[in-house]
Amino acid sequence: MKQLLEFFRQDVPKDSHETNYYHQSMKLTDQLLAIYFFLAFAVISWATRQLLLFPLAVEAVLLFSIFFLEKMSSRLGLLLHTLVVVAWCAWFLFTFGWGVGGQHVLILLILMVFFCLYETPFTKILYFLLILSVRMFLFHYTSTHEPLIMLDGFSALIIQTLNTVCVFVIHACCCIVFSSNLQESERQLLLKNELLHRQAETDPLTKLINRRGLMEIMNTFVQFNPQAMYCVAIADIDFFKRVNDTYGHNCGDYVLQTLSSLFMENAAQKGFSVGRWGGEEFCFFFPNVNIDEAGSIITDILIAVRRMPLEYEGKKFSITLTAGVEENDYRSPLHELIESADRKLYRGKENGRNQIVF
Repeated sequence: MKQLLEFFRQDVPKDSHETNYYHQSMKLTDQLLAIYFFLAFAVISWATRQLLLFPLAVEAVLLFSIFFLEKMSSRLGLLLHTLVVVAWCAWFLFTFGWGVGGQHVLILLILMVFFCLYETPFTKILYFLLILSVRMFLFHYTSTHEPLIMLDGFSALIIQTLNTVCVFVIHACCCIVFSSNLQESERQLLLKNELLHRQAETDPLTKLINRRGLMEIMNTFVQFNPQAMYCVAIADIDFFKRVNDTYGHNCGDYVLQTLSSLFMENAAQKGFSVGRWGGEEFCFFFPNVNIDEAGSIITDILIAVRRMPLEYEGKKFSITLTAGVEENDYRSPLHELIESADRKLYRGKENGRNQIVF
């Protein structure tokens, strides 16, 4: 019931050849039907020893529609396709009766209309009811009227086989086109969602993970590794406001970007995660690492920052960091450990900056 309601609420996009999978499927279907009609013409002529020209006339209409399909709207293409198929089925059943499978091709119309994005749900339902009515009418008509041409058993078997094989092949080819395009659309959607997810968790200036993304990484690790050792560290650029006031905010952005590149390089080499926590603050997450190992890594980073040459518009300067590091004590939740590392950071700032507090 839920899926049925969603079907009736679906939005109908504007018909556009930019989304051309439906036109591709329609063109492929018309080409296969043209082959089918030609084969039917040959088999029927052989079986009846008569030259029945109706299949060739229908094929001529199909070839016309194939040639002009790219210039038609989806609705006009579907309408022409429907008229051709219904006319074929009616002629076939009036001529040879119900028992040779000419009615099977009607089911193809249901497939074509329900996979058309450009028709409203109610139009699709009305179309379905119309095709169902045509099929029931043809069934009752052939039940009460003799066919114009009576086929012998072998000829009927050959034509039935031709109808069944051709209709199944056409259905399979249409499903291949539709499913391939749906799978590609789903793949593109997943890729775009993944890109949007990454963008939502990436700081646009520094290209580091933002606070939200890093919290997700840390929470996931803690959830699946409740007994694992880990450490968190909060680091802050010393006197960053002075850099902005002296050299300008563009220089401040340059410092953040350069510093972030250094952090990402160390993170890639040593297997930890780092994100921009806010402003000039950064958070480091060290999975499966004790406080001594985390302290060693942070110390190396602080030394590298002190030695990092910075130059903006011909002016050379340097910066330092202050950091607080906290270790998992197996009692406190993650947010309390982060708060503890943050308190240690501010203790380091009060004690003169350019240091690590464990």
